[in-house]
Amino acid sequence: MTRIVLVRLAWMLPILLGVSVVAFVLMRALPGDFAQASAGTSELTPAALDTIRRKLGLDRPVWEQYLRWLGTILRGDFGNSFVTHKPVLGELFPRLAVTAELTLMAGTMAMLMGATSGLLSARLRGRTDWLVRSLNGLFLAVPNFVVATLIVLLAGLYLPELGIFNYTPFFANPLGNIGSLLLPAFSLSLAVSVTISENTRAAVLEVSSQDFVMVARAKGLHARTILVQYLVRNALTPVITVTGLQLAALLGGSILIETIFTVPGMGQYLFDSISNRDYPVIQAIVLVAATIVLLMNVLVDIAYARVDARVRYD
Repeated sequence: MTRIVLVRLAWMLPILLGVSVVAFVLMRALPGDFAQASAGTSELTPAALDTIRRKLGLDRPVWEQYLRWLGTILRGDFGNSFVTHKPVLGELFPRLAVTAELTLMAGTMAMLMGATSGLLSARLRGRTDWLVRSLNGLFLAVPNFVVATLIVLLAGLYLPELGIFNYTPFFANPLGNIGSLLLPAFSLSLAVSVTISENTRAAVLEVSSQDFVMVARAKGLHARTILVQYLVRNALTPVITVTGLQLAALLGGSILIETIFTVPGMGQYLFDSISNRDYPVIQAIVLVAATIVLLMNVLVDIAYARVDARVRYD
């Protein structure tokens, strides 16, 4: 297991290298003057712009600019923000911690709601199945930013004491921090929970018809034993795949949710950076997000081997 984990981590390197090339080239391909964006003003003389270009290395070939930028990244330096003129990592990590907390809360809610509703739908059938699938279809059809907007409007009208836009830092007030992220996390988790629910339902129904489940019932095993040891355990493998991919997708969904609820996370930071053409920040966020997604895929592979005894990485 250790060897295969190391191999998967090693495979991340060429992928991240490709992501860095794409991020760098796309920033340079955008319309506008990179030097002027760095200066933050359009009222500059041509001589001043030339000075900035030489300082940033923009007068060199593109491949040389990329190698220089890649070298600074490997040293842990993502450059300075064009807006604040402060190191990017120093501003990114606190926001990444906020997004990680929001994503963790949303992922936990999605897994609990999705696995529970999918299991109930598959086991109880009838009206429960109809109700769960109807709600899943509704939440899947409505984008999460629409749900978030409705939650903001309804909470603002009927529950003004919640303080929807009052984000509380964790170390200032842990309970207040969790309370300030509950509604954004719930909005973010709905679409993901639908996918988990539908896949859980399908997996449980498929496993329920297998011979080993029928044999367990014929032996007279307790219903709870059959549910936990036979149904749930063997249905987890396809659910883990979907859950892992969906949790990684929460990073993308957090951009709109953080903007709507004014949560100072990485998603809102990316939105503001795109609006301000803050290229070093955009490049850093793209690389960090890609790293998180790749690490999530490695964790999914490890979970496979832990849950399904048939899966071995030898």
